[in-house]
Amino acid sequence: MGDDLPRLAAIRTSGIRDERPCLPLDPPPGPPGGWGVAELHCHTTASDGVVSPTELVETAERLGLDVLAVTDHDTIHGALRARDHAQAIGARVEVIVGMEVTTRRQDHIVGLFLERAPGIFRSVPDTVDEIHAQGGLAVVAHPFLGLPSSISSRRLVEALRHCQFDGIEAENPYMRQGARDRLSAFLNDHGDGVGAQVGASDAHFGDLAKAVTLFRGRSAAELRGALEERTTVPAVGRVEHPGPGIGAHLQNQYRSLLRLPLMRAGTVWRQWREGSR
Repeated sequence: MGDDLPRLAAIRTSGIRDERPCLPLDPPPGPPGGWGVAELHCHTTASDGVVSPTELVETAERLGLDVLAVTDHDTIHGALRARDHAQAIGARVEVIVGMEVTTRRQDHIVGLFLERAPGIFRSVPDTVDEIHAQGGLAVVAHPFLGLPSSISSRRLVEALRHCQFDGIEAENPYMRQGARDRLSAFLNDHGDGVGAQVGASDAHFGDLAKAVTLFRGRSAAELRGALEERTTVPAVGRVEHPGPGIGAHLQNQYRSLLRLPLMRAGTVWRQWREGSR
């Protein structure tokens, strides 16, 4: 790994000493025993992230996260490696298998608690149905950012005619005030269809816990219960990660622009062969 990538020792937490740096600065009053903290959206070298699955687990452990959902683009290989590593080293953080699924119109849906990789380049409702069919939960990723990978309010309303989500990212580092205003208005009108509100970092450089999901309990099973009961709380994190250098950005772009398209082409080919049998 290059010298410009984030190092665990370089992580700072606004000068506040705490055994759990992942906790936000001013969390709402918590349950007895305090909040559980989850990171629900992050990437590894299995897709376009620049840290390995094992390094991501070690960062999560250092930050005191209770649950880490590894959600690489269109593959679960990194999540499986991270889960195996966490179990092998006896990590306190519990890793759940996730995936950020690319749909037909490039809207991104995060699947959590997956057993296998959902198909890609399908409609949003079909994607949600496939996630649910294997017992997973479907979360709307980084909505209303005005980017090709970010679903618009119009398309989300259209999808809600055919499916129901389990959560929506209501806090992430890329949201500006305009997106927040659009999301707030959408939740007032359509909140019942999009499930729990969560916070997630969409971390590509090992920069976890910039936005987190608070929940009652500590385990992945308790997180799932909180998502299903819609009692999760999105929050801005207080961890200050060193900014990624040019080498890290180049790695990210190489993986995003070259490796990911090749990987997706192989996935589509396998889907086509399986469907034609």
